[in-house]
Amino acid sequence: MKGVIIYFCFLFFVLCSLTGCEAFARKFTRKTKKTVLEEPVIQPQEYPHTALSRDELYRDYFLFWETWADELLNFLKEDANAKKQKACANEALDNLTKMQSLLNEEKANALQGLIEEFNTFKNILSENRLNRADISYLKNKLERIKAQVHRGFIFSKVNKDLK
Repeated sequence: MKGVIIYFCFLFFVLCSLTGCEAFARKFTRKTKKTVLEEPVIQPQEYPHTALSRDELYRDYFLFWETWADELLNFLKEDANAKKQKACANEALDNLTKMQSLLNEEKANALQGLIEEFNTFKNILSENRLNRADISYLKNKLERIKAQVHRGFIFSKVNKDLK
């Protein structure tokens, strides 16, 4: 009887090994990934070139200048970020020079004085850490420059003087 049990166990293991090995091997071996290469669809899209008129450009630059000047006024504080102050001053000056490039020679020369004044303002701002006296002086100076630019170079006053 013992021999029969050993015989059946042996037969069972042989049958399992013949039928189960392949399934076992398939189950635990990595399958190669099939990569399907899709070719990218390249369709360049051309957008129509819509050039803004000088009037629209001037209005935009004036609006940008006012916005950056207001932002700079808000950041003129003792504990404000110096990098932000310098960035606002640079952007405001950049928009002033772009406004000047759109004006005729007479008006451009009139704006040049304000640009130089703003440039000295920017240099004072970037020199060192500001104290309360410097900040109040710079605020007054910036408000005066802003008022002069608004009075003399708003679009309704310079629309005839654009190139």
